Amino acid sequence: MEKLLELKTYEYKYDSQEEREKHVKYMKEQGYECSEQVRRSDDSLMKDDRKYYWFAHFYKYM
Repeated sequence: MEKLLELKTYEYKYDSQEEREKHVKYMKEQGYECSEQVRRSDDSLMKDDRKYYWFAHFYKYM
């Protein structure tokens, strides 16, 4: 048996853009890549007044 790939992923929800930016910088220094998605909503796509929050998805191939 041979392991072909190991991937670590983390998702974070932030209270502000500034908090997100600081954390993204820290995680990149730790060797993680960050997806381009910066905001996310858990509301339905059909909802007119969707609520969004600051978001980041990090991943790192081991």
